Amino acid sequence: MNKLGIRIAIMCLLVGIATAAFAVPPSEVVRVQGNQTFTGTCCFPWGETVTVIEPRVVVPVVVTWSTDYLTTAGNVVFEVGVSVNGHPCLNRGTLNEFVSPDGTATSSTFQWLISPSDGLIKGTNNITLCGGSASGGSITIGFNTLAARMSK
Repeated sequence: MNKLGIRIAIMCLLVGIATAAFAVPPSEVVRVQGNQTFTGTCCFPWGETVTVIEPRVVVPVVVTWSTDYLTTAGNVVFEVGVSVNGHPCLNRGTLNEFVSPDGTATSSTFQWLISPSDGLIKGTNNITLCGGSASGGSITIGFNTLAARMSK
């Protein structure tokens, strides 16, 4: 094999290793493409769960949720957060009222840093999207993605 062939083989190997290093395990990402409507007071599970496997020394996890949504009419504010291993919903943010006359949705993105003190344990951890409204009404969640990444 000539020097050029060896260099190409090494480059292919390095690209393959780099790609694998940035791949996200399927259990750490949930994509929902259909509409889901939720009605109820805060906070209850919204059904989307990602799973991370913590090493012997538990490290923080960054959770990101991006969504399109619409709410019912009125002053409706929805809280949204995450539940770690069945614990109460924490680190809540708000989705403000958005009623569109033509039915198009608006978008929002949240990011939470989940610490070991929030309930993470060595081994399997389930992180579930949760939320609800304090003032009644419904929210329709459109295309959305929930993803978790362990910090290094």
